[in-house]
Amino acid sequence: MKTSTKNAIGIASALGRRGFTVASVEVHTPDGRTWAIDTTNTGGFRLFEIDRDGRDGPNEHDAVEGDTWTAGDLIDYLKAVGEPKAPPTGDGKSHPTP
Repeated sequence: MKTSTKNAIGIASALGRRGFTVASVEVHTPDGRTWAIDTTNTGGFRLFEIDRDGRDGPNEHDAVEGDTWTAGDLIDYLKAVGEPKAPPTGDGKSHPTP
């Protein structure tokens, strides 16, 4: 676990113990994109891709069934879309990086 992740969990826990609500988490995927994960009153999550250039507002990524994600589905989705893409080869096709 990276230090920044450990620190974020620590401050969220400390705030929760003191009655504060942590309603959103910012996540950086390995491919360099930034995401906001917001909690809902129903116990699910909403996912927004953040445009760091500011040209495009946050874009919501809906779950398969509606706009609310379960934790497991959200983690699986971010894992699938957040990995760096393999560079194209000379034949025009991309191949996974070793």
